[in-house]
Amino acid sequence: MQHPEDDISPAQEALLHVQSKIADLGTDEDAVITSRLLVPSDEVGCLLGKGGSIITEIRKSTRANIRILGKDDLPKCAPASDELVQVSQYII
Repeated sequence: MQHPEDDISPAQEALLHVQSKIADLGTDEDAVITSRLLVPSDEVGCLLGKGGSIITEIRKSTRANIRILGKDDLPKCAPASDELVQVSQYII
């Protein structure tokens, strides 16, 4: 049986590694790790899924707060064709 961890990209693996290092540093029970990712607009639909089904499932399985932020939140260096995705999760 194949596990979801087997299909992660190098970028996803790097993000998980960085987040785990940040979590190891945290001592506050209510600490939150927040990451913002630039995602090409034409690929955001893959994250959302039909009727929001994929993002809902990710939220349920990870207990993360995942939001697609508005264009006014894009950093000035980001291409206008990108979307800003914010992922926040409590450190357990």
